[in-house]
Amino acid sequence: MLKKSLAVVMFSSSLLACGQLPTGDQTPKASGAAADLEAQAVRRERYLVVFRTEGGPADVAARVARAGGRLGRNLSGVGVATATGDASFGRRMAADPEVLAVGPEGHLSLPAVQEIAALGTSSLDDLSGQQWDMRRIGAGAGAGRAGGRQKDVLVAVLDTGVMDDHPDLRGQLALNVGTNYCREAGGPGGASGYPVYRSYLDPAAPGGPSADACTAGTTPTYQGHGTHVAGIITGRADGEGITGVAPGVRIAAYKVFDRYRSADGQDQFGAFDGPVFAAILDAANRGAAVINMSMTSTLDLSNPQHKAMWHAWSRVTNYAARKGTLIVAAAGNSAESSRGKLAHLPSDLPAVMSVSATGTTRLEGDEQGVLWPKGRDVLAYYSNWGPSTDLAAPGGDCGTNPDNNLSWCDGPSGNSYQLPDDSYRHMILSSVIHEDGGAGYVYLSGTSMAAPHVAGVAALVKALHPDWKAGRLRAHLKATAERIGQKQTFGGGLVNADRATR
Repeated sequence: MLKKSLAVVMFSSSLLACGQLPTGDQTPKASGAAADLEAQAVRRERYLVVFRTEGGPADVAARVARAGGRLGRNLSGVGVATATGDASFGRRMAADPEVLAVGPEGHLSLPAVQEIAALGTSSLDDLSGQQWDMRRIGAGAGAGRAGGRQKDVLVAVLDTGVMDDHPDLRGQLALNVGTNYCREAGGPGGASGYPVYRSYLDPAAPGGPSADACTAGTTPTYQGHGTHVAGIITGRADGEGITGVAPGVRIAAYKVFDRYRSADGQDQFGAFDGPVFAAILDAANRGAAVINMSMTSTLDLSNPQHKAMWHAWSRVTNYAARKGTLIVAAAGNSAESSRGKLAHLPSDLPAVMSVSATGTTRLEGDEQGVLWPKGRDVLAYYSNWGPSTDLAAPGGDCGTNPDNNLSWCDGPSGNSYQLPDDSYRHMILSSVIHEDGGAGYVYLSGTSMAAPHVAGVAALVKALHPDWKAGRLRAHLKATAERIGQKQTFGGGLVNADRATR
């Protein structure tokens, strides 16, 4: 039984980008990097520079300086660099014959979570009975077949940081580092990837992404999104707290987000492309089997401004694929298709596995109070879908209103219904670090929660087939998925750990 302290939260959207990036084979036709920059309506102080070759020139810093900028990060192996400069820097840099494209550095943001109710529990309770999602995908059977071999598999989690001293994650992290701009340590071990945020990043600091662009805040806060994601993947199977899809798998946690203040003075969390790219490259170079990216940005393909970002994202994700690393990403929570002008990154990139979110229409508890999904699998009311969808996985919902077969969270004309008292049970329960730094558990819903289910299953398959690379892992997961509906909604089907590990 749950004791009263379990936080019940609705995560209404995943990570959304402030910028818009061209994507897919609809990349705007290049008329020369300089001409593209002239057409930009918005000038920014943070830039991405993409060179013509993935090796890039040997004198990147000097070239940036000659254009009047300051080098931020030189991402070797993909021919991409970040830089800062004035409004004319992009034009001057684009004139360099070694440069393919220059544009603003992308920025992804973490929207506020909507709290539905507050309850509570102790980590000493066995909460696995509330994890209907694990039973729906056969996680227990899959982990049993892996037989502990998943401890040799490394899964990277790019997020807000992970609480490495959480009872359900203690001893599971092989790496806990920050690639974000305002790096700051926390936790008992002083890890730079700990999800504590004391400083504020100035997104427009002319000094660039460095220590002088960060100012100390008066009150630290903690962000629990990454800890929730990590728990879904690898929560310990010890009869206490929650249990993940692949308990025992090693996690490489990368904190890629920074805290900043919005124009109205509110705290926001944002991740720039530079820190995200650095984390992807490092994880791939370390031999990570899987990278989980519970983040997404919605794009307008008709916008010609961000060709550099499209090229940079493509190069970085293709690099990971060549290294044998499978990238799994949330499809997004905008309840929209990627058809037409709309696209989503990173999930719509060819080298990335896109995951939509499902809910179940009905849950039933057995005599021991264990919840079992007994209804239909449905696309979660918030989930994106479209031709790029590869797989579906439980992301949580609010249950179904029997009067109209709609989600209880999907009210008429944008108005919410009065939710049943137990609607939170249809969401996804996992570990969390609370805003005050304490360990706990929350129910969240989102494609952010769906993606780590797939990442966990991929880790189990990798444990059984250590020589398999990204392409074969991806094909196997799709081939063994459970067909539950239309391909553009659910891709190859609902991921299934039981089938995938046979």
